[in-house]
Amino acid sequence: MPSDVMLHFKEALDAKTKKQLVTTLAERLGVSTEAHQSAKPHLMFFPTDPVRSPPHRILAAVREQGYQAQIVDL
Repeated sequence: MPSDVMLHFKEALDAKTKKQLVTTLAERLGVSTEAHQSAKPHLMFFPTDPVRSPPHRILAAVREQGYQAQIVDL
C-alpha cells in the first residue's frame, strides 16, 4: 500500500528542478511521478511503495543528487 513521504529541502527548488528530481527518483526507486506539488519551494511530497522505496532510500538518493534534505514525519 502506498504511503506519502514529505521532504524539506534546505535549498529552494523551482518546478523544473523538482520535475527532474522526481524523474530520477522514479527511474531509480519507482517513486510515482505524480509527486504532490507544493507551492512552497522547500517541500516535496511523494506517494511511494514503502517496500521498494522506503523513506531512507529516497533521502539517500536525493542527497546523492547533491541536495540537502530532511524527511518530515507525517
